[in-house]
Amino acid sequence: MIKAVERRQVYDIPVPRLEVTEHQAAIYCCGYCRATTTATFPDGVNTHVQYGKRIRAAAVYCNVQQLIPEDRVCQLLRDLFGATSLCAASVTNWVNGTARTLGGVVEHILARLNEGGVRHLDETGLRVAGKLHWLHSISDLAFTHYRISAKRGAVPSFLTGGTIVHDHWKSYYAHMSGVDAHALCGAHHLRELKAIEEIEKEPWACAMSVLLNSANQLKCAAQGRGETELPTSVHHDILTKYMAILTEGLAFHERQDPLARRTGARGRKARRPGHNLLVRLRDYRDDVLRFLTDFTVPFTNNQAERDLRMMKLRMKISGTFRTLEGAQVFADIRSVISTVRKHGGNILETLTLSPQQIIARL
Repeated sequence: MIKAVERRQVYDIPVPRLEVTEHQAAIYCCGYCRATTTATFPDGVNTHVQYGKRIRAAAVYCNVQQLIPEDRVCQLLRDLFGATSLCAASVTNWVNGTARTLGGVVEHILARLNEGGVRHLDETGLRVAGKLHWLHSISDLAFTHYRISAKRGAVPSFLTGGTIVHDHWKSYYAHMSGVDAHALCGAHHLRELKAIEEIEKEPWACAMSVLLNSANQLKCAAQGRGETELPTSVHHDILTKYMAILTEGLAFHERQDPLARRTGARGRKARRPGHNLLVRLRDYRDDVLRFLTDFTVPFTNNQAERDLRMMKLRMKISGTFRTLEGAQVFADIRSVISTVRKHGGNILETLTLSPQQIIARL
């Protein structure tokens, strides 16, 4: 007599294997003129034997998203699915073909980023054909665009309207006059202030760090209460303390002995790092405190840094790019992948869709 049932479940995957779908096209012969007519095959079925769109998408996903080199992608798909005839050249061709197919999606992403709002900009170096190049990024909470350039100063000057958040790279001010406002990354300021406090032993740096952190906390608390701006008195108090700290810091440097100047040196006199930072905080005060006057602007530029982090991983895993075209192919596909991820989409599934289907989901 069975008194009870004890259940145990095991979750596993089935034995991986490739599925072969055969397409047959009927050939008709005219009874009068004896001419033959062959039926058409489905779109994408171009050769007698080929790999399907899902395994091609899996190869592109492994190579571009998971940063697995081409030869190891072949080994992975061979071990998992028995794709014994797959070679690295095929993976490269699939990646290049995917980039060409997604060109319209990349243009759509760039157009959406140029609609205004808050955009985050940053750049990072990489090696292409043995030479230093730069990966420039434009991103917000929903879209990401990457672009390869031989020059660091080749910033996206075509952007118009809205606010751009960056780390005070001078080219952003020099070549991006079409935007409405600039905002400077507070995390960069805090790192510089910490170095000046610990290395240079300048007393004003600690007070400025405390003030910037406190101001950000006040803003976050106000956002949590559903407010869209700080009370006028609170904002005025922060601004008064900010200017007082700058005055104290500038007075500190005026009391210091001037730095030694090399004989025959031209240009303005050299300043200490702390003095340079004080001048920047004074001259770009509105951009430093933009996060207080516009609650849509974050305190840091972490969004851009997160979007660029994958390139450093790519360089550690696979090294440099051999050609500029290959580097831009990688950037274009990653633009789509990063954007799809921000929309909560399935990347592997997305790589099997048409450009029109992808755009409809963004």
